[in-house]
Amino acid sequence: MSFSAVPATIQNMDFATLKGQITAALNQKFLNGAAFMGENQGFTLVDGFVMQTLQDNPAGFVIGGKSVPMVMVVGNATGRVYYFALKALVPSVNI
Repeated sequence: MSFSAVPATIQNMDFATLKGQITAALNQKFLNGAAFMGENQGFTLVDGFVMQTLQDNPAGFVIGGKSVPMVMVVGNATGRVYYFALKALVPSVNI
C-alpha cells in the first residue's frame, strides 16, 4: 500500500460544480439505495466541503497547512454524520 502527499492548498474548486459527480459516486460506491450502517431512510448531502486538517504534533491547534477535502453526508434515519474524502469519490478532481 502506498500513500501520496496531500496538497496544502486547493484552488478553483466549486462544490456546486462537483455536486452531481459527488452524488453519483456516493450512490454508486457506497449507498446503492440499500441500507448502509443502519440507515434505511436515505441520506442528505451537506452542501460544501469539510477540510480535515493534518498536523505533525497533537499539541496545540494548527490554522492552515495540509488538509484533506471531504464531503459530509447525514443519515436521515439516525442523524449520523459520515465523511468521505473528495478524491476517493471524484478521482478526476485536481487537488
